[in-house]
Amino acid sequence: MAWARLDLAAIASTLDAARETKLRAGLDPTPETAADVSRRMLEGYRYVDELLARRVELFAYGGSAAILELNLRVLCGVTPARRVAYADHVEATRAWFYDRPGQGVDAINDWAKRRRTASPAAFAAGLIVQVVATPQLFIEGNRRTSTLLASYVLARSGLPPLVVPPERILDYRGAMDAIGTIELTGSLLSRVALMGAVARTQALIERLAAPRFLAAGALAP
Repeated sequence: MAWARLDLAAIASTLDAARETKLRAGLDPTPETAADVSRRMLEGYRYVDELLARRVELFAYGGSAAILELNLRVLCGVTPARRVAYADHVEATRAWFYDRPGQGVDAINDWAKRRRTASPAAFAAGLIVQVVATPQLFIEGNRRTSTLLASYVLARSGLPPLVVPPERILDYRGAMDAIGTIELTGSLLSRVALMGAVARTQALIERLAAPRFLAAGALAP
């Protein structure tokens, strides 16, 4: 199974265009905030590319630290100064991720084990739903983190990462809003809602697949 690499320049260009669209739609409060969010999201994609280059298995033993790091990057950035400034949030996020029995990292790893035979697109869609549905995997930044995790899953199998173009921003935001209302209770109603959300998210992922976000000649067996 191929490990692809990402074309970070193409992703950066799309993130810039999406930022302008979100500003015009009033989805980001100020140009400075929008630029900071876009920059941190690109750092997330860069980290995904690093994981792919190192062939890190996120859902194997020891991979949870990289999952947590993806969330910290989209929220706190990568510089030592920012990590110091957000030290309290980093610690709270780490506790939320690791110290909730049956939830957090335990829940996502258990879910991943049960979905090992799923197709990459189905796994990526289900992963988004598991991260964003209630209770969410992280305190904040679940939507962005789930997009990066899905991108890793897809590129891990040689498929284009999930990058939302400007014309699909509102569609993707609406999908995420709907997923966030689903509660992971284990009830029949919850299971039916989850199945529907996964199917819709998979369809959206497949529609958004764009080979331009893969680095040329970067597939390896």
